[in-house]
Amino acid sequence: MTLELDHLVANTTSTETVRNVVTGKAQGVFQGQIRVARAAQKTDAQMACNTLLLSDESGFATKPELEIFADDVVCAHGATVAEIDEDHLFYLMARGISAKTARGLLIEAFVDEIVEELDDDALIEALEIRIADWLEANG
Repeated sequence: MTLELDHLVANTTSTETVRNVVTGKAQGVFQGQIRVARAAQKTDAQMACNTLLLSDESGFATKPELEIFADDVVCAHGATVAEIDEDHLFYLMARGISAKTARGLLIEAFVDEIVEELDDDALIEALEIRIADWLEANG
C-alpha cells in the first residue's frame, strides 16, 4: 500500500493510522509519505503504521516519510512491526483463558483501537462483525 498526503495550505491537520495483521506466509508493504509545502505553516500531520505478525513466516516492510518545506509545523511518523507479546499472552492464560481465546483477545484489542475512533455506528457494527468472523476463522 502506498499513501501520499500533501499539505498545501496553512493550518491543516491530518492523522493517518494504519493497522495490519499478517499471518501465514503473507508479506506486506506500506509506504506512506506526508509532504508539507512552504505555504502550509501551522500544519499538524501524524502518520503511524503498526503491524502485528502472527507467524514466523509472515513479514512486513514499512517506509514512512516526511518531506517538510515549512518552518512552523508539528509532524511525526512512525512504524512498528511486532509479534504478540508472550508476557501478555501468559498474563491472560494465567487467569484461566485458553491460548486461542487469549490470542484472539490480543488481536482484537490491536485492531479495535482503530474501530473505536470511528463515528459511524453502522460502519463500526459492520467492522466488528467482520473482525469477529476473521478471528473465528483465523484466530
